Amino acid sequence: MSSDQVSERAKQTLESIKELLEKAEETTHRALEKAAPALQKSIDGSMEAAAKGFSATMKSIDETASADQVKLLSAYRKFLAGQVEFVDARIKAIEGKTRQTPA
Repeated sequence: MSSDQVSERAKQTLESIKELLEKAEETTHRALEKAAPALQKSIDGSMEAAAKGFSATMKSIDETASADQVKLLSAYRKFLAGQVEFVDARIKAIEGKTRQTPA
């Protein structure tokens, strides 16, 4: 695979991730409109900050050489996987507490 193909795939992947983040933000926003407005404002700010951080990271990676982009994207993917594991652990912990609480 040529470096142009890798770069194009990276850009396509970044666009897909960006769309996913936007849809997740929209979905979260709609759900929170029905829940707690104060919490909604806090989460919206966090999502916006995360999206800006993601965009800045991707812009920075795009400005590097193709070979370096692959290394940076691989490292970033590893970082994100760690974040997903953290979120999954929190969900399990919360679900465990919910099951233990008497109805």
